Amino acid sequence: MIVEQIDHRLHDIISSMGVSPSALKDDTNFSRDLGLDSLDITDLLLQVETTFGVRISDEDWWQLQTVGQLKEYLAQETQFD
Repeated sequence: MIVEQIDHRLHDIISSMGVSPSALKDDTNFSRDLGLDSLDITDLLLQVETTFGVRISDEDWWQLQTVGQLKEYLAQETQFD
């Protein structure tokens, strides 16, 4: 999967949670910058796993603090369409 596809899909997921697309930069922190609480983050995890067809372990997930970190992880874990 190419970076542009990952970026577009992530923006769609996070925007559907009521976050402004202009707030989504690589260094944007899910909790601090977007104000997502643990329930929101769990919802985000489930949507990401479903959309990208990956399983993200709890250990990996809690290390992914920013949009950029999540994009890098997905680029490594997903296949090109």
